[in-house]
Amino acid sequence: MKGKWGRLSMALLCAAVCGGGTWAQKVSSKADENYNFAEHKRYMWKGNRLMTRQNPDTNEVMDLKIVKVVNQTLASKGFVEVKEKPDFYIFYDAGGHSNVGAGGASQVEEGPTTTADQSPGFGMGMGPAMAPTTWLKVNGQISFHMVAADSSKPVWESSYSKTFRDPNNALKNMDKEVDELVKKSFKEFPPKAKK
Repeated sequence: MKGKWGRLSMALLCAAVCGGGTWAQKVSSKADENYNFAEHKRYMWKGNRLMTRQNPDTNEVMDLKIVKVVNQTLASKGFVEVKEKPDFYIFYDAGGHSNVGAGGASQVEEGPTTTADQSPGFGMGMGPAMAPTTWLKVNGQISFHMVAADSSKPVWESSYSKTFRDPNNALKNMDKEVDELVKKSFKEFPPKAKK
C-alpha cells in the first residue's frame, strides 16, 4: 500500500508551489552582510534541483514558471540576467513529503503483515478507496540560493515552506502559487546594504 500511496501523492515540488486549503507557511532568508547587491546586478541561472514524482513534462512546465517569475521579480528590482560573466549565480532546491491521515491516525495501515493475519488493515475504512474522514497533507519547501560567481560563496538564501491539504488542486492553482512563493521568497531581496 505504501508504494501505491506514494504514487497517489502529488509532486514533491507541487507541495511547495501548488494546492488549496493551506495550513501553514513560513519564509526565512539570510544574507552575507559584506556582499553589496547594489554593485552586483548581473546574474545567471545554475542547475535547479526539482524533486518530484510528476511527469517530466509537468516538471519542465513548473521549472519554467518558477524561473520566469523570478526573472520578472529580479528585473523589477534592477537585476539583469546574462549569458556570461555574472556577478552571482542563482538556483533553487525544491521538494516535500506527503502524509495521509484517517480519523485521528497519522499514517495509513500498510495491509496484511503476514499471510496468517486474521484481520488485515487496508488503509482507510472499507478498503483502499478513500474514506470521507481521510485527507492527504503535503509539506513542501523551496529554497533559493545565490552564490558569488568569483568565489562560489553563498551570498543570499531564502526558504519558503507551506503545508497543503487537497493537493488535487495543485495544477489548477500553479500560476497563483508560484507568484505567491516568489513574491514572499524575494520580499527581503535585495538585503539592505551594510552601513
